[in-house]
Amino acid sequence: MELRHITPSRFAGTLSVPTSKSLTHRALIIAAFSALQGQKTALVHSPLRSDDTTLTLAALQAMGFEANIVEQERLIERVEFSGKRFIPRFPVTIDIHHSGTSARLLTAIAAVQPLAESSLAGGVESFLEIDGSSRMRQRPMQELIAPLQELGAELQSSHGFLPIRITKTLTRGGTVTVNASKSSQFLSALLLIAPLLEGTTHIRCEGEIASKSYSDMTIAQMRQAGIVIHEEASGYRIEGGQHYKQHEYTVEGDYSAVSYPLAAAAICASDVTVRNVVHDSLQGDREIIDILRDFGAEITWLTEGGVRVQGSKTLRGVERDMNTCPDIVPTVAVIALFAETKSILRNIEHLRYKESDRIAAVIENIERLGGKAYTEGDALVIEPSAQALHGAQLPTFDDHRIAMCFSLVGLRVPNVVIENPACVAKSYPEYWRDFEAMTK
Repeated sequence: MELRHITPSRFAGTLSVPTSKSLTHRALIIAAFSALQGQKTALVHSPLRSDDTTLTLAALQAMGFEANIVEQERLIERVEFSGKRFIPRFPVTIDIHHSGTSARLLTAIAAVQPLAESSLAGGVESFLEIDGSSRMRQRPMQELIAPLQELGAELQSSHGFLPIRITKTLTRGGTVTVNASKSSQFLSALLLIAPLLEGTTHIRCEGEIASKSYSDMTIAQMRQAGIVIHEEASGYRIEGGQHYKQHEYTVEGDYSAVSYPLAAAAICASDVTVRNVVHDSLQGDREIIDILRDFGAEITWLTEGGVRVQGSKTLRGVERDMNTCPDIVPTVAVIALFAETKSILRNIEHLRYKESDRIAAVIENIERLGGKAYTEGDALVIEPSAQALHGAQLPTFDDHRIAMCFSLVGLRVPNVVIENPACVAKSYPEYWRDFEAMTK
């Protein structure tokens, strides 16, 4: 097993973080359709190169969208969609590994792709199949399968989970109900395909939308691409026959990734600047800035772009509703260990359906370190634990966010060891390089 030993250090300096994973997924899909419908090249500048986003791009190519990748060292400078698409004349299986965003969005995208007739496929039934890792096969999909079937798609699944095989795709809209209480990705997936269908699509939302900031991000990106979406009391109305018209898009810095170096500033009472973040970002994880201020950090927005965080030697506990920013819950929980009063993070139940059960993973690792955390209703409670913390070998549950957030504990606590550190490649491939560059 690969291990990474963390040495207590002061974490300070200036860096740029990767571009947004969430925005990249959606930008690639929108660009693919913009090029196809406009018969004009569509460019995505500075897309994130990570395991998840690479899977989404490869899946679009497997579905027939022609794309050219322009690389610059270890980064992708841009992706160019030509507007050409071929229809695969054979069954296609797409493996999205651990990527929940890819699974949900691409299942819907696959459901509107034309399939070759069996005569063209050599008499073999043509289909598109989405599959993934053993963990991804445990994550919810029925909440998307049901509305796709309601609209007329014919598909097979493993009792509402991956793998999902689509044998008849969609052409017409209609009225559907989606329960997005476990993930807003189900809603985002339906929103992305609705403009491509004939007629009007009404999407009714059942229950509270988990991580609603992400579906709001989807809507904002669609509107930037020329799509008209009507918000109604029961959900959304989208007229069919619309065309995506975004032929150039630049991806901004990722606030989920930003959370780690800025959290390090709070934990180490140090000074960290991140250059490539946008003040008025649509990303829900932008809330990390306000949360750090609540902990006691000083925040300065830079006129030339970026943000500076100066940590305080005394951290106070926070109480926050985390529904709109679930990916930073583990990071905030780690900061809370070093506060002088307890912290309460509410509305976090949907974290059980991520790459790992992140609630259980956070509590287990905090307990391994000698700290105290527990659930209380729909909240995660973290008790002040700085004086009790000690070194430990920490499992990451093959979850990138668990690996990154608990590495921060090692900045203050000796003998912290992270298992499977390479899992950070899912969203932040250069995390350990940046971590080492910032430690003093």
